[in-house]
Amino acid sequence: MKKFCILLSLLVILPVFLKAQKLLSLSGFADFTEGIWLTEGNWANGKSFKQEVDYYWGLNQKIIKVKTYGTINSETNEYGLRNEGIRSYNVKDSVLQFWEFDIYGGITSGTCFFEDKNLNYEYEYNGEFLRETWFYVDKNHYNYQIGSLKDGKIDKVYMKSSYCRVKK
Repeated sequence: MKKFCILLSLLVILPVFLKAQKLLSLSGFADFTEGIWLTEGNWANGKSFKQEVDYYWGLNQKIIKVKTYGTINSETNEYGLRNEGIRSYNVKDSVLQFWEFDIYGGITSGTCFFEDKNLNYEYEYNGEFLRETWFYVDKNHYNYQIGSLKDGKIDKVYMKSSYCRVKK
């Protein structure tokens, strides 16, 4: 009877543990590495937003590297490489972290996590706590949103758009 209880406990706990491990691992990014993601939209203030994001594996699939292209000069609307980033699982703290390095010398860092197939980034920016979410639509489309967080919920939305995958 004791062996049965242990076995039953393992059968209940193991799927929960495996799901938690997947949420914290880099495996959720695998789908993002299979193309370049394009979006065009507008900020809440009306300014246009255009971006392409290229996710790819690095360091023997121990990190995700990201190159982001967008407007690099708002006066001339010059378009080019704007950010390079890294996504990595921090074993010590058991959390997915990210760092974005922009062409202006800025560094944005925070945590990222998956809820099912939705990808979330949370970070502080200019004194405000923000969440960026890629909402899964299908394997080639995500809806995208940037908003401020208050008490763990989106308080104000700054940007909504959608991403479409194109081949590399």
